[in-house]
Amino acid sequence: MYPTAIQGQAGAQFGGMPINADQGMWADLQKAVTAGYGSDSASLVGGGSLRVESLEHTLMSVVQTVDHFSLFNRLKKSAATATVDEWTEHSDIGGRPGGAFNMELGDIQSSTGSYARRVAFVKYMMTRRSVSVVQNMQNAIISAEAQEQIDGTLELLTSAEWGLFFGNSAVVPEEFDGLDVTIRNVGSADHVIDVGGLPLDDQGFKLVLQGASTIAGLKNFGKPTDLYLSYNAQTDMDLKLDPAFRVPLTDVGAGGVSLGAPVAGVRTSFGKIGNNPDVFIQEGAIPPEAEIPAAHTVADPTVPVSVTAVAASDTSSKFAAGQDGNYYWGVTSVNRNGESAMALTTQTAVAVGEKATLTITRPATLDATGYKIYRSRTDGTNDPLDMRFMFRVADSGAGTTVYVDLNREIPGTSQAFMLNLNPALNAIGWRQLMPMTRFPLYPTVKAEVPWAQLLFGYLRVTKARQHILLKNILPAQNKDVWDPFGAAA
Repeated sequence: MYPTAIQGQAGAQFGGMPINADQGMWADLQKAVTAGYGSDSASLVGGGSLRVESLEHTLMSVVQTVDHFSLFNRLKKSAATATVDEWTEHSDIGGRPGGAFNMELGDIQSSTGSYARRVAFVKYMMTRRSVSVVQNMQNAIISAEAQEQIDGTLELLTSAEWGLFFGNSAVVPEEFDGLDVTIRNVGSADHVIDVGGLPLDDQGFKLVLQGASTIAGLKNFGKPTDLYLSYNAQTDMDLKLDPAFRVPLTDVGAGGVSLGAPVAGVRTSFGKIGNNPDVFIQEGAIPPEAEIPAAHTVADPTVPVSVTAVAASDTSSKFAAGQDGNYYWGVTSVNRNGESAMALTTQTAVAVGEKATLTITRPATLDATGYKIYRSRTDGTNDPLDMRFMFRVADSGAGTTVYVDLNREIPGTSQAFMLNLNPALNAIGWRQLMPMTRFPLYPTVKAEVPWAQLLFGYLRVTKARQHILLKNILPAQNKDVWDPFGAAA
């Protein structure tokens, strides 16, 4: 029904069409309907209730997509026929270089190749999803059930991609072992290269070449093909080029050139290594309560009872001049459900050539399978915002767990992984018990459609010596924000 002043007027129309009523009265009505930007529909009264609202029919997603799972997408996939997966590793042909030379009638030396049976366990990644029947029947932007299934897939792939790099079954038994722990377990200093808190600029670039040489060298016989690194470490490599060399000469058209030539890889004498920035490789994170205050749930493990730090001399310490000073450490409990709040040490002075021994008293509930260790910057504070992740350790199974900080793991840094992904050499792959599966669940007392999504598999590294870990990389832009050896402002 139109307002009284408009009803019955010849040619009167409404909603933007011509009217013969008093134009001032119409302008007042239009203002009453359209003024303001309130987005709470329930609060709109009077003419504002008549205001037209639009709803964009495209879902504006800011979450990860399939393209973000760069390593999982590249790995050669094969089927595991049982949850206990076994294979035989051939690691040496026997003998030594030059050892086969002999006299015409000399005794022939015996040699035997080296073989070992390897065993790994399929791990189970699962997520439960559901939508209500009403939600599923509504005329919404998208199908609620279809979108939840996509989200479930992304959740599983997120866990898988993160686990490929950082999974550690000693810390969380439900995880498979990722590249970080697998390469460390080789026990070779040549395979774990310490960048020492530097960016991947000139010095870091030399270490990349060093790693390529190790993979291709004697007793490893690999072929370096790919480098997985953080976005910030990739930026340092891009900026390493002089600006004069960052203009692709083939990109010359009538409109001029486009400035910029990202470093897509590194050419070495042992093959070209492709760069793969991965969003799941990040510099050391801040503790959960600093990132998302009050985010802990009842399912999270219990906070450690206490953590103490004691400094003492040690000849293997890597606390050098300029890295000595006062530190705080924070420790959280972890298990498959999540991470607890932090227990903090008191301020502890560490001199050049000293170590800090942390003693973690486990929670009385015995629900921690491991611990995450954070450390402040030199002469920093115990504010969670002033601490960065350093390392994860397994619970000892006793009343206390001891971690010795020799400054071999630098907080606020990231890792890079140089891999042999040549499918023909079969040095690494993804083994799965079955493809990703949707498993129907059945509602009990709720009008909902529930289901589970399952991904059962693990990372199988059959030639661990053909991969390299570069640790303690500190991109230049990160150092400007948080320097592990710079005092708090």
